[in-house]
Amino acid sequence: MKKMLNIRNNIIIILCITIVLMAIGFIALSVKLRAYQEKEESFNVVFYDITKQNSIKGSSIAPVGDVSIDPTGKILNMNFSMFAAHDELTYAVTVKNKGTLPAKIVKIHKNPDYSMETYKKLIHPVSITTTDIEGKTLLPGEELEYKIVIYYSPSINKDETKNFSYNLALITESN
Repeated sequence: MKKMLNIRNNIIIILCITIVLMAIGFIALSVKLRAYQEKEESFNVVFYDITKQNSIKGSSIAPVGDVSIDPTGKILNMNFSMFAAHDELTYAVTVKNKGTLPAKIVKIHKNPDYSMETYKKLIHPVSITTTDIEGKTLLPGEELEYKIVIYYSPSINKDETKNFSYNLALITESN
């Protein structure tokens, strides 16, 4: 009889401990679920940082570039002055996904698009080349480098100062 009471008491103690552990597990799980439920999804891909990597002067005057990121982070505003053949400016722009969702870079909108013949004539013999990042997917917190090179090509014409503005805008979508 005494043995039966000991076994019964041990079973009751084990069941009580099991119930307490289940309650603690349920509390931990509900806290995690609540945090997950309150987490807000965001979509935010921006031009994050810009640095001049290179400046080569083709004559005694160095080329000038004034580059800034719009407060929204979506637009790069640029003004350039190129003075002679072989002037070159190179910039590295960091594109960052500051949101919580993966994002795809659909397009970098160029304004004006100096690769089009109509606008190309306005800055000739200067050319602008950029790295191709269209179609790339950025995970949350991921960064990617985008390079811009402005080059004053040698031409038959004598050197003349070329002043022009250029804007780049990010067009992105959520994956």
